[in-house]
Amino acid sequence: MPHTAGIDVGTGLTKAVILSAGSNGEPPTVLARALTRTGVELEKAAARALEMARAQAGLPPDAPCYVSTTGFGRYSVSFRDLQATEITSAARGAYFLFPQASCVLDIGSQSTRAIHLRDAGRVAGFKTNDKCAAGSGSFIARAAKYLQIPLEQVGELSLQAQNPQPISSICAVLAESEIINHVSAGVSVEDILRGIHDSLADRAANLLKRVGLGSELTFVGGVARQAGMVKALETRLGLKVNVPENCEYVCALGAGLLALKRMVAAA
Repeated sequence: MPHTAGIDVGTGLTKAVILSAGSNGEPPTVLARALTRTGVELEKAAARALEMARAQAGLPPDAPCYVSTTGFGRYSVSFRDLQATEITSAARGAYFLFPQASCVLDIGSQSTRAIHLRDAGRVAGFKTNDKCAAGSGSFIARAAKYLQIPLEQVGELSLQAQNPQPISSICAVLAESEIINHVSAGVSVEDILRGIHDSLADRAANLLKRVGLGSELTFVGGVARQAGMVKALETRLGLKVNVPENCEYVCALGAGLLALKRMVAAA
């Protein structure tokens, strides 16, 4: 039986996951993960990520592979067999990892998505943020660049805040002005970063409450790697927040699982 691949063509990064079907009732197995920068040539990015994942899995470049794509560039991949929205893919991937959680929060580079799940990881309802960088991961990246902090250090620095300073503006340009004002006033980098996380957590909480909060949340996407953001969500929501080990690959995983389901059904 050929393997399946899920490819998440995001605005910043393209991720690929290769799966094999489980035998004797066992769940599917993740054989490899790979990512690359998306750039402007979306199909080439998808092909590159898939090639990297195949190599990591020890599969030849021409190995049969049923491919499902997701992300904003999912329609640009001509070699796909299936495509799915980010909502559906995130829901399926999160359910596979944490089947007891009823809600999923996906904060990506350009958008934030709150998803309520029903049986077997199906989508019961969802809400997305307005198309503004202040409500997504790209705002954190821009703030880190301005503050001259490596992005990978943002999460831990945020946890060290003593007096977090709120970022109230919902517009990215005005929010950046607030950051500049905080810097001019001598506010610490740690307090500014926690203020950014608190701001994003407030907006995410509003989305989650609109779709219906359960007792447990699964947080996916690259921003989920930031411990300060996880802490801000736990504080705002007062519930358990699950963070998958490979949180940035969850949409690609979900796409691969959907491909596996379709391939098995067609066999």
